[in-house]
Amino acid sequence: MIRNLRMYPVFTSKGTPSVKVKVFTDSGSYSASVPSGTSRGRHEATELPVSRVLKFFSKVRPHFMGRDESNWESIDRTLEELDGTKDFSNMGENLALAVSLAVARAARKGELWKLEGPGLSAAFPIPVGNVIGGGAHGGGADWQEFLLIPHRARNPYEAVESLTAAWLSIAEGLREKRLLSGRNIENAWMARLDNEKTLELLSDYAKDWDMKTGVDFAASELWNGRVYRYGRAGKEFKPGKHLEYIEELVKAYKLYYLEDPLHEDDFRQHTVLTHSLGGKCLIVGDDLYCTDSVRLGQGIKHKSTNGILVKPNQTGTLSRARKVVNMARKAGLEVIPSHRSGETDDDWLADLAIAWEAPLIKAGVSGLDVPKLNRLLELWEEIPKTRMAGLP
Repeated sequence: MIRNLRMYPVFTSKGTPSVKVKVFTDSGSYSASVPSGTSRGRHEATELPVSRVLKFFSKVRPHFMGRDESNWESIDRTLEELDGTKDFSNMGENLALAVSLAVARAARKGELWKLEGPGLSAAFPIPVGNVIGGGAHGGGADWQEFLLIPHRARNPYEAVESLTAAWLSIAEGLREKRLLSGRNIENAWMARLDNEKTLELLSDYAKDWDMKTGVDFAASELWNGRVYRYGRAGKEFKPGKHLEYIEELVKAYKLYYLEDPLHEDDFRQHTVLTHSLGGKCLIVGDDLYCTDSVRLGQGIKHKSTNGILVKPNQTGTLSRARKVVNMARKAGLEVIPSHRSGETDDDWLADLAIAWEAPLIKAGVSGLDVPKLNRLLELWEEIPKTRMAGLP
């Protein structure tokens, strides 16, 4: 039984305020804190200032006192009813998700990876590591993230160890060439290199470390309603030409993971790209879907992608995120739980990746993403039967 709820302000890795909720039950106390994004899709649930969330919390709290935490989905429905909007614009997705996750944790006595059942065995996701940055997150390139995937790792420790070593090696190489300009908000390195020069560098390191490569294009940030404008590179592409450009990049640099290669409302061109490259690449929708079941339904209808990034704070409750996961898996899409650029030290993302049998988990290599990676290492030792999921 829920005896009490408390809310606390916390700060993210960007230095921005967020919220943490602690639920007190007969079996103990359980908490959850919520991250914040920088490059936010237009269709995400509403994140509200902490000052407004604190005021709303006093109205929310009495509705959960004495409730049974094991029925966490009913708590989520109550959150939706109390807010009264589709996008949590009254309560804020930050408050809704903090309550939702804290209660779900209580329901599983702190072992959120058991969300879908007792779980005596588990497949562990391969980390997708952001090693060089750009775009809105900071860096010399127009694209937002340059990614390495240690797909041959035999366990989470090998995966994290090799990613960290590659990340440090990249910094050393950039420093020697006087191309390193610091770290961005996700602790990815910022290089004085354009898009394709960065890809060349990434490809070299991928060969050295025997990893797959990927790019988060964050193409909505480049789209002006008419063309894709590359400010740093001084280029412009009409939609059709941009699609051809992406296909050329995949062939030239053997890219495996393509996230948001086209803007967030272009389901049709995503379909064309997936038809062309989906047999050898993972085409992943983030801004395209915003962890929203209606938008995912549209993507499934058009066969727009073969993968989806799941960010629970884009939708507001664990139940809504879970609905998206189940829809995606039923349609044959690969589910990839993801961090945000403004993270907290909470590690619930790792538990959800295991609960949802995700093949990949997207996270930074350093900073407040480390607790999530360490949680994978911990659970690898605690769960009786384990294996790595392997690439889709």
